[in-house]
Amino acid sequence: MNKRYSLHTLALLLVLCLSFPARPAGAGDASLSSLADRARECGVYAETVDRVRSSVASGDLSETDGASLLEPLIEACGRKLPLAPLEDKLEEGLSKRVRPALIVHALRTRIADYLFVAELLPGPRGKIDPRVLVALGEGVSKGVPREDVKAYIAEFSGQPPEAFLTGAEMVSLLGQAGFDYALTRSVLKAGFEADSLTPEWRYFIRLVLIARQRGLTDRDIASGAAAVLADGGSMGDVSIRLGFTTRSLTGRAISN
Repeated sequence: MNKRYSLHTLALLLVLCLSFPARPAGAGDASLSSLADRARECGVYAETVDRVRSSVASGDLSETDGASLLEPLIEACGRKLPLAPLEDKLEEGLSKRVRPALIVHALRTRIADYLFVAELLPGPRGKIDPRVLVALGEGVSKGVPREDVKAYIAEFSGQPPEAFLTGAEMVSLLGQAGFDYALTRSVLKAGFEADSLTPEWRYFIRLVLIARQRGLTDRDIASGAAAVLADGGSMGDVSIRLGFTTRSLTGRAISN
């Protein structure tokens, strides 16, 4: 009797198992597929989306991890933030096999930094110069004090767009090098007032680093640069004023 009951139970279980339809192939990928489509429609670089999906297909990432990597990009797109730096960060993380959770954390931190800058810049979010947003956002993400960025925008956002962009790049790069903002401000103020802050000044950081190696103080460097800008001079004039000459501050050698 027990044997017949056991056989009957097994037969019933087998019927029940066969009565459930097989799980469709790729059903677990629905969320990832949906996010991938949304990312492409929003403007995320197609190759970045494909890289995430191929990593999932190869088994390097789980579907959940793949979806989590796309979500910050979709959020950034919806907030009208520049996508290229975030895409580059994601690609870099994947190429270095960084844990997905750490990549997501880095992306969300970068988004928060960009949003901080975007809230300070005047005008509608969609009309903000993305070059300024990237310059200052990247600066904040790499250690430039938020108060420095806030002070720069508050005082100088009314300057012509290209000059303001050059100033933003200077604030970002000099801030990363630990150049005191009060000194940076003195240089920028002289340049804006004389309308002499041309795009070459984005390379001012190179002159600063070289001058530091030669024993000059940041205060001396800033003083020399401000005086040259007030006279409408160039960075080459600054190097001469500081006691050395340059053939180029864009990568070539510097000689005495």
